[in-house]
Amino acid sequence: EAVVFARGWRNATADIAAIASSAYPDAIVEHEGLGARYRSRMVFRRPRQFTNVLGSHVYLQRKLINIDDALAKGTPYMDVGWPVYAWLPYLAKRYGKQIRFAHVVRNPFLVAASLTTHGRFSGKMGRWEKLSMIHPTDKNAKFQGIFEDQDEISAFEHNLFHWLELNTFMAEQHDRDGFVGLFRFEDLYVDSAKKLTSLLEGLMGSGDFDMQQSPVDRVQKKLPAEIKKPNPRLLDEVTKAAIGLGYSEKELTDVMDWDL
Repeated sequence: EAVVFARGWRNATADIAAIASSAYPDAIVEHEGLGARYRSRMVFRRPRQFTNVLGSHVYLQRKLINIDDALAKGTPYMDVGWPVYAWLPYLAKRYGKQIRFAHVVRNPFLVAASLTTHGRFSGKMGRWEKLSMIHPTDKNAKFQGIFEDQDEISAFEHNLFHWLELNTFMAEQHDRDGFVGLFRFEDLYVDSAKKLTSLLEGLMGSGDFDMQQSPVDRVQKKLPAEIKKPNPRLLDEVTKAAIGLGYSEKELTDVMDWDL
């Protein structure tokens, strides 16, 4: 049986989880499992920290033991969402041939705008920012130093930086055993949701899909402030990463008020 982690970021993963739960009634399907409590920021690109963080947090140990028990009974487990992303190298080693995972990506500028409406990096930082999201000052961030010391970093830029780090990391995982594919959120529900069906079947096998379910993620909020053109170095790196993940310049610029 498979332990499966499908990743995305502001990709309506709650809706994907609901469809998967209905299609695979014999599986355990969770949306964002432990959420921020996966503490992905603590282990991001820090493989030596896996055992330390696990050893310090009983609830993480219990989560993995519960997955182990489910698999031992022949029950597939599926986590749909992004917060567990940094644990993938550890999980791949722990579960070996049992694990399958997919990479779901969305237009970075829409993702960063969505996160900004949810208050990420706006004012006092909450647990998501502290425990899960990658900061420009994090020593293990691949693009650490992209901002100058004196730069004021907006909430939108913080969120865009996290998109860059997470999706660059996930792109590096594509050569791992168990990878079933890269999927753009924008493609999932078009053409009778063929891409979404392909995603779920690649992870879990054949299922009875109900694509007519009412959306689970209905959150809509207004941006708290005007979004200004991001730091040019950040904009350049995000653009290159997004094009590498299948977006055209037109698709990126169509959602912005500035030029690349």
